[in-house]
Amino acid sequence: MAAGPVNAAAVGRIRLVDGVPHRDGRPFFSVGCNYHPSRTGCDYWREWDPQALDADFRAMAALGFNTVRFFVFWSDFEPEEGRYDPVMTERLRELARLAHRHGLLCLPSLLTIWMNGQLFDPPWRRGRDLWHDADMAERQRAFVHHIAASLHAEPNIFAYDLGDEVIHVDPAASATVDPAGARAWWALLANAVRAADPGTLVLQANEGSAVFGRHAFRPEHAEPLDLVGLHGFPVWTPFGIEAVSAPKATSYLPHLVRRGRAHAPVYVDEMGSYGCDEATAAGYLRAAAHSAFAAGAVGTAVWCWQDFTTERKPYALRPGERLVGLLDAAGRQKPAMAEYRAFARRVTTGELAGFRPLPAEVGIFLPERTAGPESGYLAGPEAASGAGETAAFVADLLLQQAHLPHEFLGRTGPEPGRHTLVVCPSVRQLSLADRRRLERYVEAGGVLLYTTGDLLGGAGDEHLFGIRIKDFTRRSADQDRIGWAGVDLPVEWPPGPIPVIDAAGAEVLAAYPGGAPALTRHRRGRGTAYYLNAPLEERLGAPYRLEEAPWHRLYAAIAEAHGIRPALSADDPRVETTVLERGPERCGVVINHAPLPVRTVLRRAGTAERLTLEAKGVHLVRWRTAAQAPAAAAPHDPEGIPA
Repeated sequence: MAAGPVNAAAVGRIRLVDGVPHRDGRPFFSVGCNYHPSRTGCDYWREWDPQALDADFRAMAALGFNTVRFFVFWSDFEPEEGRYDPVMTERLRELARLAHRHGLLCLPSLLTIWMNGQLFDPPWRRGRDLWHDADMAERQRAFVHHIAASLHAEPNIFAYDLGDEVIHVDPAASATVDPAGARAWWALLANAVRAADPGTLVLQANEGSAVFGRHAFRPEHAEPLDLVGLHGFPVWTPFGIEAVSAPKATSYLPHLVRRGRAHAPVYVDEMGSYGCDEATAAGYLRAAAHSAFAAGAVGTAVWCWQDFTTERKPYALRPGERLVGLLDAAGRQKPAMAEYRAFARRVTTGELAGFRPLPAEVGIFLPERTAGPESGYLAGPEAASGAGETAAFVADLLLQQAHLPHEFLGRTGPEPGRHTLVVCPSVRQLSLADRRRLERYVEAGGVLLYTTGDLLGGAGDEHLFGIRIKDFTRRSADQDRIGWAGVDLPVEWPPGPIPVIDAAGAEVLAAYPGGAPALTRHRRGRGTAYYLNAPLEERLGAPYRLEEAPWHRLYAAIAEAHGIRPALSADDPRVETTVLERGPERCGVVINHAPLPVRTVLRRAGTAERLTLEAKGVHLVRWRTAAQAPAAAAPHDPEGIPA
């Protein structure tokens, strides 16, 4: 984390207080955009036009933005190995001062080599490995130090991004970096930045593969950084998102935020949509931005400021990238701009300013990643397919649909006394250390819902779950549905052996058509362990599966059985209800993730309110804890609800 003496120019800079950015002692939420000038695109350092930058920054400030993210193209600033261009360095300072003139903070992305799917490589690199070549490591260290030293006197630096999606400069090389190597690379560069600009914040931005990919540049290894930069677009995910307007789409970005927040504060450095019309893009941005904020993001930057008139690299090869601005090429505000302006006002000076997520009573625990090249056939094909990441996403969705406040857990696992319920979804492999963490949690009084992902997912845990693996079958019809609590839930198994279990001390709550236990409950110590013999979450990731049955009721019923009732809920599972806090104040962020209007009923502390939400609509509910009644089961008779 950031260390060292604070320089005089850093007065007014951003500081982290309990993971929340503060400026001048007050909470600060960054709202901004990613920026290249429309006319010059990625060539703006060489085709310098300070008047254009000044006009754009003035417009950003007038629209309510407080941050601009821009890109330091390495080839422009270090055209020859070891020689920095003084003209470019002075232009960098001028850009920061132009932004400061209009009250904007700067988020410079260093080591920019990769942009819109193409390389902007320093010619002298000659393909050398950024992670394994000692000379290249030194060149990177020296470069980020040079840029931070050039900006250390500027008072308006929000943070330094070590480099946007640098892992894609050479995916084969970055894929061979292990967690220790990722930490060492981050530490080398972050410490170089801090040595040049003491007290500053450092992040490194990656797209969604930082959460669902197989490389090591992940939030759980980001101890050397102050923030984690994450971005995601619904068209590029492995999660079976059906459309930009689908509920999954606007729930994807907050999922990344919750995953990252288990390890570090998260800055959403890129957000927006591709492959849709302006109205769809506006609705997407409205719901996704509010949901990412409610999930705990510390800032957001939209991709991007304005459509491009330039036709040069990278737009000659990817012309669609020219048309994803908040402004069109002529400067007209697109519908998405109005939505982002409204969001910016709410989270900086309006109703949501200063609010943060409440501690969550429900946690999602993901097994430690252990698969590697030495795993061979034991890892199974699912290790490469990302089945565990799909299960994590769906568990997040099911808890959202059940209106249960939740969070992903860090490496240490669940905390007895804080997390009443922990969900461990569609487990394929659980290390001995993780098994013992879960055992200690249950024995101390916790409630565990464990769903198995394959034949061996629950083997060896008879003492915890009170079940044993009896055999396996390939007759899926024997275990293709669960009838429970008045709900018929179809179960789909992946190809391969299907585990058949026997109760060995556990209470059977639901059985399969063939008679084998499906859902069991076992008392262990002061706690309870539920075992669902089905890869529930993993198989619900396919398109449209979530719409087939109310699977979220399983989560809701187990939570309610153990006294967990949401402070705010709705009777439509597509409506998110997240409660935030600001001292004694509470604000419920109600988001319709559906692509059509919904009529729903909000329930809080025994009261009910009818509500109509437009497609991707957002509604806020405010109250104070002093006026809040004790949590109680909400009435379910709509006839008693005032019109």
